[in-house]
Amino acid sequence: MFAFSVLSFVSVLSQDEFGIAHSNYAPTKTFLHNPTNTLDNKTWLDVHFIGAGTFIHNDYLYMKGTEFSFSENILFQQQWPDYFYNTSLDKKSGLQDSDVQLISAAIQYKNHGFAFSSRLRTYFDFRRITPEIALLIAQGSNNFSMYFDEVLSASKMFMNQTAYAEYGFSYSNMFYHFSRKSMGIGITAKYLVGITGAGIKVDELEYTFENPVDADFLTYKGSAAFGYGYGSGNGLAFDLGFVFKKTLHNVTHYEPYSESSACETYDYKYKLSAAVIDFGYINFTEDATRYDVQSSLSSATLTSNTFTFNGFGDFLNSNFPNVAESNNFMMLTPAALNLQADYNYENNYFISGQVMHGFFRRKALGVKRSNVVAVSGRYQTKWVEGSLVASLYNYEDFRLGTALRFGYLTIGTDKLLSMMGLWDFYGTDVYFNLRYFFAKRPGCKRKDKNSDKRNATDCIKN
Repeated sequence: MFAFSVLSFVSVLSQDEFGIAHSNYAPTKTFLHNPTNTLDNKTWLDVHFIGAGTFIHNDYLYMKGTEFSFSENILFQQQWPDYFYNTSLDKKSGLQDSDVQLISAAIQYKNHGFAFSSRLRTYFDFRRITPEIALLIAQGSNNFSMYFDEVLSASKMFMNQTAYAEYGFSYSNMFYHFSRKSMGIGITAKYLVGITGAGIKVDELEYTFENPVDADFLTYKGSAAFGYGYGSGNGLAFDLGFVFKKTLHNVTHYEPYSESSACETYDYKYKLSAAVIDFGYINFTEDATRYDVQSSLSSATLTSNTFTFNGFGDFLNSNFPNVAESNNFMMLTPAALNLQADYNYENNYFISGQVMHGFFRRKALGVKRSNVVAVSGRYQTKWVEGSLVASLYNYEDFRLGTALRFGYLTIGTDKLLSMMGLWDFYGTDVYFNLRYFFAKRPGCKRKDKNSDKRNATDCIKN
């Protein structure tokens, strides 16, 4: 079980992959941001074989940039340099967001888009952790002597971990296409199979330490829950999306990849889209336990096992009166509002913007998705694509990322500078995926220019 030792730097296989979020050649990836991305893109059929990524970030535990090497310590798993701790008085937070995407596919039929995906996803986060509790968890109570006999407090703290398999099915429809405008809607339904679920929620806490092992809890209100094993939980999640396009030509009678549209797709001048993604839950019912505590006074002895999710639950059950125990609990998925804009310069160059805003849910267990605002530029052709992304993580932490696609292989990172040792290492991000796509519909024969084709294809084809 993943101990909540504030953050353990481990190599994990994500995440939102902003470097390819706007690509017109990767619908099996981009429909995860908005289900309408299966519509009217540059691939008639896109098959995703394998992909993985890692995102990890925190603001408490770090390694000095002069001692850390991305290639040696992460890629080749050599011995890690010493950790250091951010001793500022700010509350601490962190997120590990990872997935492995397996066989997935997206296909277009006239004005309809279809897709399915299979993924393994794992998340861990901690939010609003006071510096004292961060010190206690990361370094142990033996280093807590400066706070002995001092009454400390905390509120609205959260730690969550969840891992699950996800099987998604998506449908989208271009319901409006007239003159040089089109609109589409889409939905993705996901069946979730829980593998691990664990959470700690501290609503209110007052405590004091007498020595490294004996603590008095003057007030404690909160919950702890944990469940393990494939199939220990199941649930549902949904994505809902909308897209508007200003096209470069008349699309009144347009059907992508049809003979009447020259077996091609028509380009847009700009595209605006919005989606709510990962809105759902997992109910853990097998090998699952939840404790809810509301206590005014308790004395307890801490052990090394206290600082794990299940150990902390047992600690609450053993040391606090009036503990309510249940054999099931619910965890919410990391839902977010995703807004995107993409502008076509008509020469294979594009500029894009994106806002990803995670829903904050203080009354429930579950990982909160990070807030990100990103601006990117990309060069895009059928066989080569590259992008450069500037983003603000949680609207304040600047990042520079890039992605490169060579045919069917894409590699990228949303945190390029973390690999260069320019400053202290608080986390990193890297991803890849391997796909195969058809840019034309097999058997489609383009009508010649003198036929009765009703839509002009006077745009530049990328």
